[in-house]
Amino acid sequence: MPTVQTSSSALTIPVLALTALFSLSPVHAQDATQTDAKESTAATSTAATVDSALPEGAAASVNGRPILDMSVDNVTQQVTAGGQQADEARIIEELINLEVLAQEAEKLSLDETAEISAALQLQYTQIMANAYLAKKGSEMIFSEEELQAEYKAQSTGLDRAEYRASHILLETQEDAQRVIDELAAGKTFEELAQAESIDPAGESGGDLGWFQANTMVPEFTAAVAEMEVGDTSKTPVESEFGFHVIKLVDQREAALPDFDSVKTGLKNLAVRKALATHVEELRAASDIKTR
Repeated sequence: MPTVQTSSSALTIPVLALTALFSLSPVHAQDATQTDAKESTAATSTAATVDSALPEGAAASVNGRPILDMSVDNVTQQVTAGGQQADEARIIEELINLEVLAQEAEKLSLDETAEISAALQLQYTQIMANAYLAKKGSEMIFSEEELQAEYKAQSTGLDRAEYRASHILLETQEDAQRVIDELAAGKTFEELAQAESIDPAGESGGDLGWFQANTMVPEFTAAVAEMEVGDTSKTPVESEFGFHVIKLVDQREAALPDFDSVKTGLKNLAVRKALATHVEELRAASDIKTR
């Protein structure tokens, strides 16, 4: 399904050609001569038409075909979104260059070639599809009850387990087993962590603080999930970092986020689900053939 975009920025035009033109433009050459600057200014003055001759909503025109203010704004947004500073006058000049080139391409009927025609059709389809989804999505309204139901559905089955554990990290399985034996002999976890662990957490007795399962390597998480509070691993736990001796200090369930704090996200999720269903309905009502 096409990506859902609910802002006007969904309707974009490619900036690759524009970027290329910028890189070739004399305004980028720091060593440009005064003569180059004068020629550039003269060319600009010749190419530009008087504002009064332009159609409403146009920033310029080429052979009577307008370059819309909306196109200028669109490119400006794309440039600034890329972290660059937008110069409206330069953008207009480069859009003029693109329009001049496009008109020359049309004279050669390049838009009628199979490759270009397919590319244009794909771009048109993508823009129209995204515009439809954005409009449809913006019109969708969900009741408080529907959002509460979505909140409940998302919360059900959510792994909310949080653990507090300490570990002693060692390079070899033999070293890890030796530490386990020393723990069984009466040495404290904290002193062994400080003396033996190759992990910086060893300085604080191996304490890793509170964490959720998905923030640790799978082997560590699987071992912790099988332990009871106060337990120490009976065998070394191997991971990409080495061999762990683990102590489960405490366990709790993380609190669910407040409904109001995630309400916007729930609405966006509900919109995506509803649009996915709508697309399936449209497909079912369409005459679709595939090879």
